[in-house]
Amino acid sequence: MKIALLSFHNAANYGAALQAYALQQALEQMGHDCEYINYLNNERRNHYSLSFLIRDALKKRDIKGATKYLLGAPFLLARKKRFNKFYDAYLHVTKKAYRNSEEAATLNPYYDRFIVGSDQVWNPDNNGDDAAFLLDFVEDDKKRISYSSSFGIASIDAKHREVFKTNLEKFKALAVRESIGRDIIKDLTGREANVVLDPVMLLSKEQWLSIVPKKPLKEKYIFSYTNRNSQISDFFKTKYELKGRKHYILSRYTRPQDFLSNTARIKYWMSPQEFVSVIANADLVVTASFHCIAMSIILNRPFVAILTGDKGKDERPLNILRALQLESRILQPSMTVGEIETPIDWQAVNARIEELKASSKDYLIKAIED
Repeated sequence: MKIALLSFHNAANYGAALQAYALQQALEQMGHDCEYINYLNNERRNHYSLSFLIRDALKKRDIKGATKYLLGAPFLLARKKRFNKFYDAYLHVTKKAYRNSEEAATLNPYYDRFIVGSDQVWNPDNNGDDAAFLLDFVEDDKKRISYSSSFGIASIDAKHREVFKTNLEKFKALAVRESIGRDIIKDLTGREANVVLDPVMLLSKEQWLSIVPKKPLKEKYIFSYTNRNSQISDFFKTKYELKGRKHYILSRYTRPQDFLSNTARIKYWMSPQEFVSVIANADLVVTASFHCIAMSIILNRPFVAILTGDKGKDERPLNILRALQLESRILQPSMTVGEIETPIDWQAVNARIEELKASSKDYLIKAIED
């Protein structure tokens, strides 16, 4: 079948890039012809536009914010360049760009199915408060499918309840990434949605390694990818020692001592392929990123997961860690070095992944072909 996909297909974000690639690959392996709708509403168009971000900060008289964007411009541009190269090489995207539901509606005659997901496509703050991400432009309800779509929030506010209810009721098949998403859909529509794997977990370790740079990394290291400046400090409170290894740091937040340390290797950007490669070769991964956790699991690398304290955001990692019985990998104030270094039973974990992968693919097959 010919399938149109809708997600955040051009974001300079590792999770967005990897899940977009993975869902396309999984569907193609099932024999389908699929491509991403090059959908760019104002929110998504401006999300990584430096000129817009600087002008917007100045308009709000946020001089500090404008200065931050200006100083960070070389780093963001270098990161965007690497992501765009990845998207050009690996994603099939419509040549024409679409800005709203009215324009996207012209696609109806050309596709047998429309699939929205994964990522936080149902978070109004991320999607520009745009019902196109609820496939409101699809005329035939039998063509509407979601896969691993995420709300990214714990509940839908009164302002958005009706538009979500109206559109979710029209879907032929509904599948979300977290159990909290299933609860939201049940509350809004009375329907039972499926909870499925994030697309990155539909691909095997070997499939992911096929896209990484072939040149091996010579150093031994641990890798950290965090989103708050205190998180890596909290990890090292466990008294974990590098033992002659380097510390690769990918983060907007670094500590002054990181720049003075001869063990730290600070990275402000890398391509999605390099991101996978660094995880694949790490002795340990320390992260607050869901997709970094997911890739560590797929690649069978030891990891420590850091939660943020935000119920909506933490539901993603908690969901997969519970399903794979890996809750012991969550950083706790009482966590010891011994617990960090306890080997993971990857044979058991991989067996559970295969079971979940089978049910997730079964959902896709039935949703598309039934």
